[in-house]
Amino acid sequence: MLRVLLAIASPLFRQTMRQVARAALDLLPWPVAVEVVEAPSELEEKAGRDPRTLLLLDWEWAKEETPALLPRLFERNPEMRVVVLLPPSAPKAYRSALWAAGACASTPRDRLDEEWLITILCLVRRAMEREGLLPVAFDQEAETGEGEVSASSVASPIGP
Repeated sequence: MLRVLLAIASPLFRQTMRQVARAALDLLPWPVAVEVVEAPSELEEKAGRDPRTLLLLDWEWAKEETPALLPRLFERNPEMRVVVLLPPSAPKAYRSALWAAGACASTPRDRLDEEWLITILCLVRRAMEREGLLPVAFDQEAETGEGEVSASSVASPIGP
């Protein structure tokens, strides 16, 4: 199962991303576990747990230190994917630094919606399938029980 960590600094933006995630999960044909991370120590611990992780990292979490944070996270979990959510007017230099540090992508925070998130989740899932980190078909997940997600693991972190 694909696991998404939301590392969002602002409580208001965190709430917005929970709503976006809820809308996206309702449209996906396979399960996704979503967790919210609220402290830097929690981020490093949770990011290092599972290679099937996609981290949505808010630039405001570490600001200009974000490119330096990524290698530390990749030391703990080299297979993890990271998408950095940038401030609306972020300069191109931010994107270049993040790419060099190993981020999959970055996008301005003001351009996020459930369709964007679904696209990212699908791309990451296909890449993980090719790498053998996830079953190729959803049916295989259902047969192995790997795809089962309890209501508390999904509804609680992204609920109101």
